[in-house]
Amino acid sequence: MTTTQLTQLAHRLDTINQFKTNEVGQNRLVYSPTWVEAQRQVIKWGFELGFQVSVDDFGTAYLDMSGTTTSKTVIATGSHIDTVAQGGKYDGLYGVLGGLQAIENLVAKFGRPKKTLRLISFNEEEGSRFPDTFTGSKHYTGQRVDLTMKDPAGIQFDDARKHAVAELKLPGVRHELPDLPTSFTELHIEQGPRLIDGGLQIGLVTAIVGQRRYTVTVRGIANHAGTTPMNDRADALQRAVDLIVALRNAASQLKSDLTFTVGKMHVSPNTSNVIPGLVTFTIDCRNNDEAVLDQFEHLIHQIVETPSHAKISSSVNRWAESNVTHLDDQLLENNQQLVDHLGFKSVQLASGAGHDSQIMAKVTRTTMIFVPSINGISHAPEENTSEADLLHGVELLAANLHQQAY
Repeated sequence: MTTTQLTQLAHRLDTINQFKTNEVGQNRLVYSPTWVEAQRQVIKWGFELGFQVSVDDFGTAYLDMSGTTTSKTVIATGSHIDTVAQGGKYDGLYGVLGGLQAIENLVAKFGRPKKTLRLISFNEEEGSRFPDTFTGSKHYTGQRVDLTMKDPAGIQFDDARKHAVAELKLPGVRHELPDLPTSFTELHIEQGPRLIDGGLQIGLVTAIVGQRRYTVTVRGIANHAGTTPMNDRADALQRAVDLIVALRNAASQLKSDLTFTVGKMHVSPNTSNVIPGLVTFTIDCRNNDEAVLDQFEHLIHQIVETPSHAKISSSVNRWAESNVTHLDDQLLENNQQLVDHLGFKSVQLASGAGHDSQIMAKVTRTTMIFVPSINGISHAPEENTSEADLLHGVELLAANLHQQAY
């Protein structure tokens, strides 16, 4: 990859990341005005480079560099165009624009591929606006998505979808859902510290961890903060704090790499001079062993549902689950050979974050390539990756696509 190509990639990344308001970080939530601008720009670049462009009903864009043979094989790469609220510059977007750059580099050097190369810019992966994740890859792979779900402002997914997709119907864009590809390779920043701490340049993903999410509800009795004796309180918040400590300890004792996060909490009535009567909090736990997740779910129920106070009750509800996803062994082996040939320092590892690849792996051979995240930071404005590492990822992806399509 030349200096000119690296400059081109950096320019495209900057162009998309400048589609923003005065908000902190990147806020390209699905179907928002900045999301529309970004997806339209990807489509325009596709036309400029000679791709055939399709957009499906959910706003996912498919850019095809048609093969020179009659083979119906499609070799795909890509990622998602949306971000979390106050997100970073590379999560998702690097996989889209890095894929675009890799295909452009291959065509410039070797001409058109024998088999069709497809770049996919999925409409949504993060679940930051509506209460569902991976809606783009789910739609592409035939999984059901609830069109009636609403965002915090009360806007229905289907209404937002129709309005946004209408703005992507540019001249020359086909409105269709293409056939599934023969393989899918996703280029992504690691979003963690393992590569950067190890002085490594590439991560080859073996699997994507399973995830489970729960809501714990604690019901006590709201009462006056000054007149209720300490020994006569049914304090829902204190019970919630005790539960969180117990659950975290149980997670660390069960397995050291089991992640446990309480990321959201609601306290009612949330007033300084009233003992809380109702508290809810979420639990996010992840591991690459289903048996560990099963064991921890049993512990969650045991800890939460064991009575501790006559006037306080607590319950738990699991509302999201995704199983451990094992990626394609042959594509992994091929990538290992390619990365060794390129001379990059690499490691094979499981991904602790969810990705569109876990959805695509259900229907086609799938692999992932990671590049380092500086300081291991992601999902934040400080998210960053060095130009050298961005370059390494695109070079490996190009080698991967060349091996499959030429």
